Amino acid sequence: MFKKALEHWDDDFSQYFKRAFSTLNLDDLPLSQHCSHSGVIDKDNIEITILSKSMNKQVASLTIGVFFCEILSGCACSDDPSQAMSHENAYAELHMTIERADARIKFLD
Repeated sequence: MFKKALEHWDDDFSQYFKRAFSTLNLDDLPLSQHCSHSGVIDKDNIEITILSKSMNKQVASLTIGVFFCEILSGCACSDDPSQAMSHENAYAELHMTIERADARIKFLD
C-alpha cells in the first residue's frame, strides 16, 4: 500500500498514505511510549497529519502527527459499565522513512 502512496507523491500522496497507514498493526506503531496512563491504544481513534515530507533517490522521509486515544480502564462499582472505560486524547510526532525500492517503512527514534 505504501508503494501506491509513493506513486502519488506529487498529487494525492496524503490520501494514499493515510489509507496505507491505517492498515498497519497497532503493535507496529511506536505510540505506547507517548502514552501517559495505561498504554492501551484505541485502534479505531487514530488520525494522522503529514507535517513534512521529502524524498531522495533511496527513501521518502516523513514527519507525521498522530492523534490517538488512550483507553483508561476504571471501576464499574456502580454497576454502570459506561464508567468502566474512558478515553484520553494523546498526540505523538513520528519520524519515518519509506524505502523507494520496496516501500518498506521504518520508524526512526
